[in-house]
Amino acid sequence: MSKEPRLPKGAPINFLQPGETITNLPVSQPTIPVVRMVMQPALPSSPSHEVPGSNRYEITALIDTGAAGVYIDEDFAKQHGFISERTTTVHSAAATTIEPVYPALFELPESSSHYRQSAEFVSVPLRKHGRSYDAVLGMQFLSNGILLMDFDSNTFRFEFTTKPNK
Repeated sequence: MSKEPRLPKGAPINFLQPGETITNLPVSQPTIPVVRMVMQPALPSSPSHEVPGSNRYEITALIDTGAAGVYIDEDFAKQHGFISERTTTVHSAAATTIEPVYPALFELPESSSHYRQSAEFVSVPLRKHGRSYDAVLGMQFLSNGILLMDFDSNTFRFEFTTKPNK
């Protein structure tokens, strides 16, 4: 008797449609997978603590297996009180630039298995270049869990499998 594979419990992956509409199934091309997340500015000197008096923001983040790190829209970061005390070099197909790094606390609110954690998001001009999301979650993020995108069964989820503080 074969055992059925365990499906991830985590956060649903949705799909961004033209006009910034979000659906739970891919209904048009291109297929743009996104997840809802809550972000809050963190202290550069203590990235596991929020900036005093800062707000939490629910945003849409692109799931991008071709990206190495995690990125935040530069205008969103500046407008919502994110603080940068260092920069990093960003290499893209078009250019190499020096960009601010913003510590942030984040969580996937629709996931029962996800806890709040911190990460350093690199600033990039997402919305200035026509993107309809405020963050990009690349392999630095995705390697901490199970990404399930099963188009045959219409099952699209991300579940964190790492433990807190790792």
